[in-house]
Amino acid sequence: MSLNARGKALGAFFFLTFLFASGMHTGDALAQRKTHTIAMVLSREEQNIEASFRDYLAKRLLLVKFENVHYSDRPEDGPALIEAVRALKPDLIYSWSTSTTLALAGKDNLVDAATHIRDIPIVFTEVTDPVGSGLLRQLDPPNRNLTGVSHVAPLTVQLKAMSSYRPFKRLGYITNPAESNTLGIAQVLKRMAPEMGFDLLEETVPLNEDGEANFNALPGLVARLAERKADLLYIGPSSFLAFTHRDLVTNAALRVRLPTFCATESVVRQSQCMFGLFANGANVGRFAAYKASQILIDHVPVETIPAQSLQRFSLLINMPIVKKLEFYPPLTLLSVAEVIE
Repeated sequence: MSLNARGKALGAFFFLTFLFASGMHTGDALAQRKTHTIAMVLSREEQNIEASFRDYLAKRLLLVKFENVHYSDRPEDGPALIEAVRALKPDLIYSWSTSTTLALAGKDNLVDAATHIRDIPIVFTEVTDPVGSGLLRQLDPPNRNLTGVSHVAPLTVQLKAMSSYRPFKRLGYITNPAESNTLGIAQVLKRMAPEMGFDLLEETVPLNEDGEANFNALPGLVARLAERKADLLYIGPSSFLAFTHRDLVTNAALRVRLPTFCATESVVRQSQCMFGLFANGANVGRFAAYKASQILIDHVPVETIPAQSLQRFSLLINMPIVKKLEFYPPLTLLSVAEVIE
């Protein structure tokens, strides 16, 4: 990516100023002679978020042994996950996604000390709504053994980004009852729809007898939204819709010529989503690592470290999909967006 394009991407949608405490503090880092063990708990392969997390801690000269633990994303595998993580005796746990963090830490008001981890610091990334999901009662201070970073722009900001591309009257959205964050977002969208002048068209993923979402239903749900004359399909932060089955969703939308807006970076870069607004993954990883360094180097109690969202967002436009749909953005938006050619 050219310097000019990179500048545009970083310059887009600066709503608040986000600053890292970026001094490397080499003296205190060199003093840390202990090798710390960090359990990296993921339900997917490592990406730029984790690479930046590792890189930041290396620059702090922290001696770290990383242990990768895979989570199936199935609630019934939660006890085995806890057992595997505890066996590593980590000093800190890195957790990606809402479902993984819930499996590790449990909801704030329902935690069972025998089946969830309360005595090891957890730093999460890409948890859409820590309070809405029940992980935390409040963000600052979190008052329990976890903190972390969310990647999602406020819904109001996302909706304004959508309308700046092309005004819409009917917004399509798919909820997955097995993911609480998708239900919470649907409720917020319903409240915002009248004041922002659009109708919310909602479809729900059916669950099987075991309470698991049926991914085979996704193409039909997308087609149904197109039949209902949705102007745009909003693919919100969802492991099921925007990661595990993202190609199924975006390809189905492309077949019925339904433009898509996404709240996560990878579904735009690596799938067929047309455009999206999000916090850059590398920045999310670095900010999470800063919080980890506060715990491991500076010995700040995890329960006092605020869980936060980044306040710098990038707009990304997938031009090959734009051309296929012949759904072109205004020139004013192109001047602030990063464009995939």
